Amino acid sequence: MGQREACKTTRKIATDSLVISLKELVNTDKPISEVVLRDRWLLEMRKHDSIFPDGWYTPPPHGIGVLFSTENDPTRTNYTTLRKVGYWPRDDVFLDRQKGIIMVYASPVDKATGTIGDFGLDLYLGKNEKLIEHFQNVYKTVHSIFAQISTGMTFAMLFELAYAVFAQHGLTNEGWISTTDPTGINVGHSIPFLDSAEVSKITNEKNWEKAATMISKKRKFINSVEQTRIAPGMVFTIEPRVKSTTDPSLPTIYFHTIALIHENGGKELLTNFDKIFKLSGMDYLIDNRVLALL
Repeated sequence: MGQREACKTTRKIATDSLVISLKELVNTDKPISEVVLRDRWLLEMRKHDSIFPDGWYTPPPHGIGVLFSTENDPTRTNYTTLRKVGYWPRDDVFLDRQKGIIMVYASPVDKATGTIGDFGLDLYLGKNEKLIEHFQNVYKTVHSIFAQISTGMTFAMLFELAYAVFAQHGLTNEGWISTTDPTGINVGHSIPFLDSAEVSKITNEKNWEKAATMISKKRKFINSVEQTRIAPGMVFTIEPRVKSTTDPSLPTIYFHTIALIHENGGKELLTNFDKIFKLSGMDYLIDNRVLALL
C-alpha cells in the first residue's frame, strides 16, 4: 500500500472507530466523561494491527484529544492547545446530550509506512439556530479554501488565501497556539512521507514519544513564511480553528480535513465526517449540501 492510501486508510480507522464508540455510548443512560469516550475510542482503534497502539501527537496521552463543553459555556472546547495538561481528557467532565459540544481528535500512524492519518472535528448536539449557522459557516469556509487551492502555490500563499476567506466569512484563526510551528499559528501542515530507513527507526524506537517527535519534525506548516510549493502527489491538512469576529459568545470550531493533490493535478478533500454528522443530528453539514451552498 502506498503512502497516500495509507493516509486514507489510517484516517478511516479513526473515523470508523469513533462511529462505533459513539453509537455504543450514546445508546446508554450512563454518564459519559471525556476519559470514557477517549478510552473507548482508543480500544476500538487498537483492534487494528495496521496502526501503532498510540498516536503521534503526544501529549495528550495516546495522541487523542476529547473535550466537552456546552452551548451556554463553550470555554473548554475553546482550548489554546491540546498539549497542555489542563486540556487532556478528564474523568469529571461529562457530556451534555441536549446542548453539548464535543471536540475529538486522534493521530493514528500506519506501521508499514509511518504515514499519519489524523482526524478530528467539533460536534454540536443542540438545536440553537445561531450555533447551527456558525457551524455551517465554518464548514463552508474549509470547503471554500480547498476549492481555491492550485498547484504551484506556496504554503505561505495558501495561508494568505485562508485568511482572506476567513475575513469574508466573519471569522478569525487567531487565539490558539501551535507549540511546534516556529510562527506559532497555521492552518495545517504537510503529511510527511517517510523513507524506509526512517520507518525502521520509528518502528525500532523503544520510546514512543521520541518516535512521535521524529514524525512531528518532518512536517511543513501552512503558515505565513513557509515556501514549500503545492505539487502533484502532495498531501496536507487543512485544519483551522476559527471563531467569530463579531460574536464572542460563539464557540471556536474545528474541522480537520486532508487535501490530496493527485498526480494529474486533480484534488480530493478527505472529510470522513458524514456518518458522524448523521449520528450527531448534524445532517445540515453533510458534504453535498454544503457544496451546493458555495
